[in-house]
Amino acid sequence: MTTKIRYGLRALCHVAHRGYASAQVISEAQSVPPRYLEEIIADLRRAGLVVGKRGPRGGYRLGRPPAEISVGDVVDALSNPAGPSPDPPRDDVTALVEHAIERALDASIRNLRLDELLERARERHRRNAANYVI
Repeated sequence: MTTKIRYGLRALCHVAHRGYASAQVISEAQSVPPRYLEEIIADLRRAGLVVGKRGPRGGYRLGRPPAEISVGDVVDALSNPAGPSPDPPRDDVTALVEHAIERALDASIRNLRLDELLERARERHRRNAANYVI
């Protein structure tokens, strides 16, 4: 995954968790450079994954419920258009393996939803907090 996709997922999870957040709050909380975050949010808005509100109390909310946003949606929104494709494999076995891996990865990211990521993050946080000893 690219840095842009990682930052986009972090921003979306932040907004999903908070319900609404300004770009400045997201940038500070998620340690995403502000200018880069604006570019990411613009792409997410074009894809309908976030909705923005302008003004002094402006910010962003999800464009759809978290259960309806897949990691694949985020990847699609933040991936650069495909450039020239790499040289195809020179043998059929390699081509079959690469194709199978690509299909499995695509299916996995299309099935993983934002609400699942949030629940996993909450669970991890609860486990780590419970293990804290002074």
